[in-house]
Amino acid sequence: MSITARPRTATLAALAVLGVVALAGCAPASDAGSSEGTPTPAPTASAQEESSAATPDAGDALAERDAFIAEQQQPVGQPTLTAKTPAQQELVAQQRAHLEANGGQWSEQAETVTLALALDACETSILNGHQVDQNVFQMHVTSSPLIQSLAIDDASREGAVSIMVFGTRFLCPDDAPQWEQAWTESGGQQ
Repeated sequence: MSITARPRTATLAALAVLGVVALAGCAPASDAGSSEGTPTPAPTASAQEESSAATPDAGDALAERDAFIAEQQQPVGQPTLTAKTPAQQELVAQQRAHLEANGGQWSEQAETVTLALALDACETSILNGHQVDQNVFQMHVTSSPLIQSLAIDDASREGAVSIMVFGTRFLCPDDAPQWEQAWTESGGQQ
């Protein structure tokens, strides 16, 4: 998969105008089709074992997310993020080089957005048990307050998604192929 230059550059250029950035956390996708109060047969012991093996424990996911956040050294709710870890520094260096090579100008806000988009996607990966498919991808993109704040048009939305997917290569590289695949399956756009 190739991440195009135009959307990432357009998004970072639009950031200078927007001036609005929020580090948002995403909750795991819920089962919209569940119906509380409707009796269902109790699962068999083997079904319960299979279900618990396939479904991440919420407590474990939250603990993993908290550990990830601590490792990233980015205070939650901080309006400005700066690269602190070697992976963050490499992400920022490559995104900055990409932006400047395409005539853009790097800023503190561009660094904040680049990091926030990638951190948010990695957090979503963790909270979804590292199972990112097209549905998780689409839910994340359409429900992320951060992406929505950057999406002044289709090109800027696609740019934000491009930066997000690119950032997973650095901050949660084991999950990056799933994000890339889901983005490709979505036609590279949202």
